Amino acid sequence: MKRLLSATIAAVLLISLVACSNEAGDEAVVSGDVTTEGIVTEAPDQEEEEITTSPEESTDDVSGMNASEDEESSDDETSDEAQTVSYEVTEIEAVTMYATDPLNVREGPDALYEALGQLTVGEAVTVTGEVSNGWYRIDYNGTTGYVSGDYLREDEVITEDEYTTLDSDDEYYFQTEEDYLILVNKTNLLPDDYKIETDTVQGSYEMEKTAAYYCKLMIEAAAADGINLKVLSAYRTVAYQQKLFDRNVESRMEDDGMTYEEAYADTAQNIAPAGGSEHNAGLVVDIITENDWDTYTDFDQTEEFAWLQEHAAEYGFILRYPEGKEDITGFVYEPWHYRYVGVKYAADIQASGLCLEEYLGITE
Repeated sequence: MKRLLSATIAAVLLISLVACSNEAGDEAVVSGDVTTEGIVTEAPDQEEEEITTSPEESTDDVSGMNASEDEESSDDETSDEAQTVSYEVTEIEAVTMYATDPLNVREGPDALYEALGQLTVGEAVTVTGEVSNGWYRIDYNGTTGYVSGDYLREDEVITEDEYTTLDSDDEYYFQTEEDYLILVNKTNLLPDDYKIETDTVQGSYEMEKTAAYYCKLMIEAAAADGINLKVLSAYRTVAYQQKLFDRNVESRMEDDGMTYEEAYADTAQNIAPAGGSEHNAGLVVDIITENDWDTYTDFDQTEEFAWLQEHAAEYGFILRYPEGKEDITGFVYEPWHYRYVGVKYAADIQASGLCLEEYLGITE
């Protein structure tokens, strides 16, 4: 009987200790409430995505395909341990501002927060508050979002003049199907007189008009099969390409302590020079999965990639930078990067197992 009584008392004491522990935990959660005077941000329990350029760009021209504000993230933000930082929010009279670069909209004022979406160049947003770390609070699709203030401005961003429209008496560059086999890489730059007409592919993204037509057909065909292809990057001006290259060289010098020569050589591993990117030609599209905002090497494990491998050639597109061809193409394997070469040649190139340089016999 004494043993039973002792066991009963011990059980009651254990239950009491657990209850006290739970109450303490509940109080800790309550104490984390956000006040109206400032935003208390807690880093999500995940690693920060590695970002070197704006999300519009792929690693043939950039590595990482991330939005502009992520370039400003410090090494401290990559800590696996959750950190608590207080940011003061200053209420301001609602003002319209415009994105100067492709820009991620985050759930909180920090690049570690999940992306709610992405602003395109020139897109207007309503700013309702300024955060003490240089970010802005905005209205975004009926909810509250946050963006880096480095890539917003009050003056309207004009985007219509970022591509060339031909005069009616000019001879269009692409006259035959063979013309679409043009080789554009680090050593084969676009001619100075290169001019194209563009058309919208998806959202605000554009391609050369014929490539755009077939790309839209491809996206529609995939959707009919239950596959939603999301365009992350397409046509890019030569001027923007130069800005992109220079920005990445500077980043490597400042963040990694490289000399200019080292930074230039390292940048050239995954970013094409101005006029040497297929994006400048308007013939390439970067495709990702519907719910992603960045390119990643595991794209080749997705059903979207599998569909493209089976059907892209039917619409004139090839996987431009195949695995194992890095020494020839000059770029890393990019399973998301699809180049329009025309319906006449795409299937033959794909079946050959050759990259475009090999197929054309131009490997130097």
